[in-house]
Amino acid sequence: MSFPVALPPAIHLRPRQFVLARSAGTLATRISASTPRLESAMHRVLRGARRPSTVTEAEHAVLAVCTAHLRLGGNRACLPRSVAALLYCRAHGHAPALVLGIKPGTAQVHAWLMADGRPAGEPSDPTRTYTPIVRYSPQENPKS
Repeated sequence: MSFPVALPPAIHLRPRQFVLARSAGTLATRISASTPRLESAMHRVLRGARRPSTVTEAEHAVLAVCTAHLRLGGNRACLPRSVAALLYCRAHGHAPALVLGIKPGTAQVHAWLMADGRPAGEPSDPTRTYTPIVRYSPQENPKS
């Protein structure tokens, strides 16, 4: 079964931004391949975050990653896309929260970024459909 998927709009990236977004996408694909790797990476990446991301910064990161790495723009790539956008933000000195949720009564899962208490880079609010089960946040990871 196939259905149309609208990719997020491409944005203009400077060469350094493009390379960073592309690298973050490639690394995120590897990180999100296994749960223990994801756990370990999220705790390490979020440990030194200086400040939380704003919604604008997190949305820019999602668009940058989708522009540089087209495979991350589809609906089945929510986890690597979110991880890549978080890595992109972290490279700029800030970090949003990564939330993993499940749709009640089904086995459908979704990952998204939260900044300023709102979902970032999502066409609609995923908290209306998905119940958050895991949250990786810079505030919940003590600096060491």
